[in-house]
Amino acid sequence: MTDRKTTISKFIVALAGLLFLALCWHAYRSVGGGGFDNVLAEPWGLVVLADVMLGGVCMGAVIFAHEKQIHVAALWTVPIFVLGHVVSVAWVLVRFLPQKGR
Repeated sequence: MTDRKTTISKFIVALAGLLFLALCWHAYRSVGGGGFDNVLAEPWGLVVLADVMLGGVCMGAVIFAHEKQIHVAALWTVPIFVLGHVVSVAWVLVRFLPQKGR
């Protein structure tokens, strides 16, 4: 039963990831690269950006505390600040979902 739950969990997360990427692509095509300037022009846009960055710092601390090798932790943490918490989700899946043969 655990293998089935793991497979279903991975499928749901993969589907959510694909939907997220589709939404990002749609937003970029609709607004273009200049749309981010509009977000930063608003006070709440700055608050949201600060919130995401704080989440990245906290998630980076968790990754550095868990990973044994510092370069592996850095390779997981740095992309969070560029790609967002999709990287955090990927790290959690890789580290905490049971895998066959492990």
